[in-house]
Amino acid sequence: MNPTQNVMILLVLMLCMNQSLVTYSIMNKCRVHVINGFSTNETLEAHCKSKDDDLGLHHIPVLGEFQWSFRTDFFSRTRFSCHMWWSGGQKYLDVFWVDDKFIENECGGKDCRWRSQNDGIYLYNFQHKEFRLKYKWEPWHKSPTC
Repeated sequence: MNPTQNVMILLVLMLCMNQSLVTYSIMNKCRVHVINGFSTNETLEAHCKSKDDDLGLHHIPVLGEFQWSFRTDFFSRTRFSCHMWWSGGQKYLDVFWVDDKFIENECGGKDCRWRSQNDGIYLYNFQHKEFRLKYKWEPWHKSPTC
């Protein structure tokens, strides 16, 4: 075999090994939902962004939802994170990243559904058909006074 053929075979093997993630980037549109599920009349504040896109600050009323859709980049580096807060606490968290187990098991292939509740932030588990607690709220930290 000549060097060009070796390189081509290597490229095909690399694509096959990473085929499921490449398929997500080309074929599927993913969606993230941030849902206010508080049992009290509290607004959920959410500021979400990726490395390339700042989605801005959203004031989500009880039972309301903020959602966005996107395609992952070809190299499977897409990641979205959010800072969520309310009077009972705050949390910084990743809400989407490219990982086969996360996408298939937690998001059911394309829809990641995050819901705030009084005790924390839940993610809908597609396999078990229920929201499961992922993060507890962190208390607000007061900045030191001088």
